[in-house]
Amino acid sequence: EASGQKPSKGTIVLEEGKITDVYEMNIGEYELELRNKNLVLSEEVEEICRITYKTSEPNKPEIGNLIPVKYDGNNWIITTSNDSEWYNYRHQEWANAVILKEGINKNVGDTLVIPDDSEGDSDIIGMFVWIPRYEYKIDDDYGMCGESKTLPGAIDIQFIPIDKEEADENYILHPAFIFGDEELSGIWVGKFETTGTGENPTILPNQQSLVNINVKTMFDTAQKLSNTYFDSHMAKNSEWGAVAYLSQSKYGKYGNPNYEGANKEIYKNDSGEYPSDNVWNARYTGRSSGKPSTSGYSKEGTCTYDNISTSTKEKINLCGEGASTTGNITGVYDMSGGAFEHVMGYVDIGAEEEGKEWGSRYYNDTWNNLAGFTTIWKNTPSNLKYYKEYQTKDKTSSNGAFSETACNGGNCYGEALSETRGWYSDNQNYPYLVYPWFLRGGYFGVGSGSGMFHFYYNSGNALPYIGFRVVFAAA
Repeated sequence: EASGQKPSKGTIVLEEGKITDVYEMNIGEYELELRNKNLVLSEEVEEICRITYKTSEPNKPEIGNLIPVKYDGNNWIITTSNDSEWYNYRHQEWANAVILKEGINKNVGDTLVIPDDSEGDSDIIGMFVWIPRYEYKIDDDYGMCGESKTLPGAIDIQFIPIDKEEADENYILHPAFIFGDEELSGIWVGKFETTGTGENPTILPNQQSLVNINVKTMFDTAQKLSNTYFDSHMAKNSEWGAVAYLSQSKYGKYGNPNYEGANKEIYKNDSGEYPSDNVWNARYTGRSSGKPSTSGYSKEGTCTYDNISTSTKEKINLCGEGASTTGNITGVYDMSGGAFEHVMGYVDIGAEEEGKEWGSRYYNDTWNNLAGFTTIWKNTPSNLKYYKEYQTKDKTSSNGAFSETACNGGNCYGEALSETRGWYSDNQNYPYLVYPWFLRGGYFGVGSGSGMFHFYYNSGNALPYIGFRVVFAAA
């Protein structure tokens, strides 16, 4: 039964006679929301920017050998792929899944042991988050309803089926969902920076990030999680961008009503230390400073990823959740601060003309030896689906000339490089001659310049504040 003022627009979703969802529904100057199974009025429409573009359904996650999990407010529990509470992207609740340790047997409804500190026990090897296939559109320079680069707006995203290979007019099919010759319905992204060791990698919270290894070792380590169902590999710029763009949409933290203004930016992981040996050391995954931009840091970090709040009435800091791409525990963590993250992308620094000294093979061989490759041509992974080579005329500096020429003379679509340059005032410096490899996200020692749209350069060598992230694509 229903009574009261008739809504002017919107959709109510019913399952077995019960309201399970409501979206884009206005009553006068107010929007109607489903909260704790009740329909309630939210803030006045004119007080905030309402995003009214078409709502679409995401592709169902490909399970393979992964186990679906959901958070019950206190613990992660085993669920099934048919559970209606597993995910709801319209409510910024993304699908999560895990890899169980060998010998661990769990049934639906069982609680998982997840490490709550650096030495805690665990039932799992890693946690992953599903990023469904989509097309996107960025309005103007700052996104929908964006005020400035400091306060950018939403990226318009439409989820699309796997058989749709061409985007709608004015939209772009995100490149992360093309893996070699394969079209993907989505990708699984490591929920945290990679942890564990080079021999036994894990993807867990409250663990020290796997750092101090070169790019080649990172790439080889990421592939150790491959199996019959999934091709496990080191993230590329396009895959980093896929997570970033989804976060900056109505389906991610940007659309989460618990955050306003500057707090819509991903909070920084501030866990790290600068000991007496004058070396920056990244520490624990899934930590948060409780702020989007801060210059402070500490070994333990301010909040753990599961330091959450049940309040939905006040726009409070939501310390742990705020470091997630959804603004709640279901998103991807460590995309701002923590450790820098290497991605499989580099600038071609070979000679454009034979005998040109500044672009000689000497530089290629020398600096890619540091990354673990004998030469960039011979020993880079042979399949182009694993990496991307960029071109730039100005190989001697990290200035903006890169963006003019790196992607066939146009924007690096979907990669959170040129299209979102300067958003949230994140630092951005392109790779160049002696530092040809991309880093993403900043690290704990970077202040306001760290963030989801931050990128930087490196030689690819091993450093104690640089790690990486694992991505699964259907094998």
